[in-house]
Order: sequence, then C-alpha cells, then structure tokens
Amino acid sequence: MTTAAHPIAPAPTPAAPQPRRWFVLALAVAVLTYSMMQTMLVPVLPALASALHTDRVGVSWVLTAYLLAGAVAAPVLGAFGDRFGHRRMLLITMGVFVVGSVVSALAPGLGLLLIGRVLQGASTASFPLALAIVGTHATGDRRRSATGWLSGTVGLGAGLALVVGGVLADIASWQWLFWTGAGCGILSLVLVAIAVPARPALGQGAVDLPGIGLLAVVLVGVLLAVSQASSWGIGSPAVLVALGAAIVAGVALVVVERRAKAPLLDLPVLARPTIAISNLLGVLLGLVPYLFYVGLPILLQTAAPSGPGLSTQATGWVMFPGTVLAFFGGRFAPVLMRRRKASWVAVLSMVLLTVSALGTAFAVDSVPWLIVWYCVMGLGCGIGFTVVADVIAAGSRPDEVGGLLGVNGVLRTVGSSFGAPVATLVLAGVAGDAGFTVLFLVAAVAALAGGVAALFLRPARV
Repeated sequence: MTTAAHPIAPAPTPAAPQPRRWFVLALAVAVLTYSMMQTMLVPVLPALASALHTDRVGVSWVLTAYLLAGAVAAPVLGAFGDRFGHRRMLLITMGVFVVGSVVSALAPGLGLLLIGRVLQGASTASFPLALAIVGTHATGDRRRSATGWLSGTVGLGAGLALVVGGVLADIASWQWLFWTGAGCGILSLVLVAIAVPARPALGQGAVDLPGIGLLAVVLVGVLLAVSQASSWGIGSPAVLVALGAAIVAGVALVVVERRAKAPLLDLPVLARPTIAISNLLGVLLGLVPYLFYVGLPILLQTAAPSGPGLSTQATGWVMFPGTVLAFFGGRFAPVLMRRRKASWVAVLSMVLLTVSALGTAFAVDSVPWLIVWYCVMGLGCGIGFTVVADVIAAGSRPDEVGGLLGVNGVLRTVGSSFGAPVATLVLAGVAGDAGFTVLFLVAAVAALAGGVAALFLRPARV
C-alpha cells in the first residue's frame, strides 16, 4: 500500500518542527480509544438487544459494523497518510470517530446506531497512522520504545474495556459507553493537535479510487462470510455470494494494481519476504488471541459442574491481569530487540502463545491456572504486536510505512474474524470440557506455525 514501486525522490524540505516529549502519550490516547471501543460493548450486548428491540443476530451487527468499517479504513487511511500527511489523517480519523460516537449515543434505533458504529470504525486506522508518525520522528531504540508503548496500548485497551464496559453497564445506561468514547476521542484530538507536529507528505497525491473500491469489496465479502457464517449458514446463498464477490474483486484488484501508476496495494512491496512473513504473523496474532477472547469467557461463565459460573464483570476481572501483561509485553519487546535479532523475538512471542494455549487446554477446570496461562498469552501477544510493527517500519520507506502497517492491521483483523466461527464450530461439535481442550489445542497449532514462520524473518533491504 504505497505509491509507485520506484518513486522519484522528493526534493529536500525544510526541517519539520520537533515533537513534544509527550507526543507518544498523545498517540497512545488515540490508539487506546480505538482499542477500547472494539470490546467495550461486549458486556452490554444483551441489554442492547432488549433496548433496541432486536435479537442476538441483529445486535451482533453492532460489533460486525465496527469490524467491517475498520478493515477498510485501516489500509485506505494509512495509504492516505503516506500521501497527504499522517498527522492530518489521524486528526480526521479521530474526528470521524467522535462524530460516530455522538451519533451512536443519540441513536433511537439499531439502524442509526450501526451508522455510528461504521463511523467509529474509522478509528482502526489510528494504530497504523500512529506507528507511521513514530517512524517519521524516531529511529533505532527510540522508535522501538515508542512502538512498544503503542503496541502494548492495543492489548491494554481491549482488556480494560471489558472491565469498564461491565462496570458502566451496572451503574448507567448503554449510551454512556458511547459518551465515554466521544470524550476519549476529543481528548486524543486535542493532544495530537498540540503535541504532534506536521511534516510534509512524502508520497504522491494521486488516489487509487478503483483500488479502494475493489479492496473494500474483497474485505467486506470475506469478513461478512466469516463473521456471519454461523447465523446465515456456511452454505447459504448469502455466504456464497459474499465469497464469490470477494474472489472476483480480488482477481480484478490484482490486475488493476499491477497497472496503476500509484497503486493502493504495491504488490512487489507486499511480496518482500520480510513484509509477507510479518503479515502472516499479523494474521496469527489476530486469530490466536481471539480464540482466547471468545473461548475463555464462555468457559468461565459456564455454570457448575462444567465451569465456575462467573458473572460478566467477574470474568473481566479474571482476564484483566493478562491485559496488563500485554501492555508490559509491548514495553519489554524493545529491550529484547536491542539484544537479539527480531526473528528470535518474534519466535519467542509465538512460543509464549503456544505454551499458553497448551497450558489452557489442559487446565480448563482450574481458574487460578487459567489466569496464569492467560497472562502468558498476553505477554506473548504484546511482544508479537511490537516486533511485527517494528520489523515493518524498519523495512519500509517513509512514503510507504503507513500503508504497509495498515495492511498488517487489516490482516490481523481478518485473523480475528476467523476466531469466532472457529470457536463456535469447535465448541458446538465437541461436547463438554473436551470442546475447550480442542479449541485451545487449535490455538496452539496456529501459534506453533507462526513460530516456524518467524524463523525466516530477515532484515529487509529497501
């Protein structure tokens, strides 16, 4: 997702203003806002279904709309950031998020709420844009440290939101979740405007509209088919049409991008071994944790004797230590990368995910051990997010880093979207505790495959 494969070097520009010392904090608030809104609504979905007079399938679109919008927004806005300025696009992104939050909070019914969630989904681009901003202002250890902060914040926000959402659901109406999101979005706008200086855009100004349209069809088709397969039916006409449209659009996208002067998807760049392996790891870093996010709450909330029968809020607190470890994993990864090759740090993250999945598979009847293994998963996840983002940033030109990080974010989203149907299929097909054991064994196999792939990571040459 870059400009042309061999762009003409831009003319020298005057030195850009230096960022304030706390500019990483400003970027982290934007990333935290996006990551919290991914999961904050999970505890209130039953209340939403009742308040909006819809069923389980209808209310599931509250999550799906955010997912679909984010999948399209991350690569497109990331590429726009490369061409028109990352700071500018981040401010626009968070502004759209605030509007979406207000629309959602005021929505009288499901239809307007979904429009608000689509607008909120634009914030998914905040992570690749923030990483791209870091890449243009920092190098070496400073870049790795900032990347660790931002990557750790993604995991922290997703887990923190489960607790915050559960608490708010007990003391206030569901609308306050969106007002909270709007407040966080406004805070991020103010901080970014003050602390992050503008820099000249390095890419070309052309916009690949055909590429954007075809990419949107591909992503929406795939994610719709995967996320709705359990409710529509795997072989239903709707799923087959969605997959068919995605395949046709995918073939057309390859043809169009090969001929475009300034392609949205620069296929030769995406084919670089380091970028390709990093994107594979991105898929697995979406899939494996999401199997935990789906499977572990179901296990913890299953009534005795099959499970401990915890409440939604108690489940959030049980999972919260793992969320904190995800944040510290992001902070610890830069220290490891100063001492070891990135490939070995990536292998370590996948080993931790493998061990945590295996441990969980054989400890489904012990809450203390489930907490321990979930913490190990969080640590591995935080390290993995950071090393993958740093490898891509280090192996990219300044005019392509935002788009490439956006692609990686989308692939992580795609991996996550497979988590729910895989978990549903396994738990429905295998009865009792054995279903949870099989589910986490699947997660272990996926993480192990990622560890093997990480062995082949090599420093990129650009």
